Amino acid sequence: MLAMDKVHDIRVRFYTKGENISQIAKELHLDWKTVQKYVDMADFNEPASKPASEQRLCPKLDPYKPTIDEWLEEDKQAPRKQRHTAKRPSIQPS
Repeated sequence: MLAMDKVHDIRVRFYTKGENISQIAKELHLDWKTVQKYVDMADFNEPASKPASEQRLCPKLDPYKPTIDEWLEEDKQAPRKQRHTAKRPSIQPS
């Protein structure tokens, strides 16, 4: 996140002076996407949204997670061939 004085400078250049985003980005040595973000931002107290990598991907799986964890813990004690794995054994053609 940029300092507020730099954000203010970006917004003044865009809204008051009428400079375009690429000019502002070049002069302030910023990426144009960063300049666009601060030009579009209306509420600076609003928390930033989570990146896609941190968002929950499988809420339908949540009720089953304790069962799956239990299976995996049991598998640690089971013989190698009786464990749950993500792979199927390859079938050799005869």
